[in-house]
Amino acid sequence: MPDSSRRRIREAVVQFLYAVGPAEELPETPNPAVLSLLLESAREKSARARARAVVHLQQGRDKIRDGLSPLIQELARIEPGDGEEELGEALRAWSSGEEVLCEHLDKLRNELKGNKDAQRLCEGMEGTRLANRSCLRAAAKLVESTTPFPAFQQLHQDALCLHEILIPLGERLSCALGKDLASLPELKSVARAEEALSSASGRIESYYRALRHHLRSIDERLATVLENYVPDRLNRVDRAILRLGTFELLFDDKVPPAVAINEAIELARDFGTTESPGFVNAILDKLAKAPL
Repeated sequence: MPDSSRRRIREAVVQFLYAVGPAEELPETPNPAVLSLLLESAREKSARARARAVVHLQQGRDKIRDGLSPLIQELARIEPGDGEEELGEALRAWSSGEEVLCEHLDKLRNELKGNKDAQRLCEGMEGTRLANRSCLRAAAKLVESTTPFPAFQQLHQDALCLHEILIPLGERLSCALGKDLASLPELKSVARAEEALSSASGRIESYYRALRHHLRSIDERLATVLENYVPDRLNRVDRAILRLGTFELLFDDKVPPAVAINEAIELARDFGTTESPGFVNAILDKLAKAPL
């Protein structure tokens, strides 16, 4: 496992351990709110990758909007008749949907050039998804509609030409905003970002479950090496780091003892007090040398 990934997992577990009291057990599953916060960086990367893919795959979508505009004008010019109702309704709904969709795409482009805020990107993509669905539905009704009137027949034929442009764009957008990320080469970066997010979540939860299973034994072993150990008076950050370090020393065969101690000291430097690194080093070194 890359050092950066391992560090994120250990920092996450320290957060969970920090949240519980000295005599408490960890909940059966990680707190969803805390887990979501810890995965925020990976989620933001995924949102940005998906938004970029959406914008890229919808290049040329404005041509449909611009092509529909004169058809709507022509529809308004033609005297309404019995053959106009179904065709006109579908054409107007499609045109309206394309206007909304292009507005969302413009907002996505601007956001990607600016702050790249994940929440606004997700909101823009959801709006794009809904507008795309509306466009596809309206365009499908237009295809199914028929008219005996020559003026409407030409209008219908022109709309069908735009429908041919819509189908591949609409399908690509559905893929970009769905789960089938292997269907298009342009979605490889999105697939990688989603895989990284899922993998990080899975590793954190797996590590959490293993530590939770051994927590009572961990506290018992810590009590044997801490002189005058009073759990409720121990600094919460130091306690969380010591619990994690003890788990790695005693129950994680993949981590050499020296690495477990050094990484615990680094966590103490980042999150503890000025005395924390020395304190954590002394306790874990003593624990490592203590007989089993």
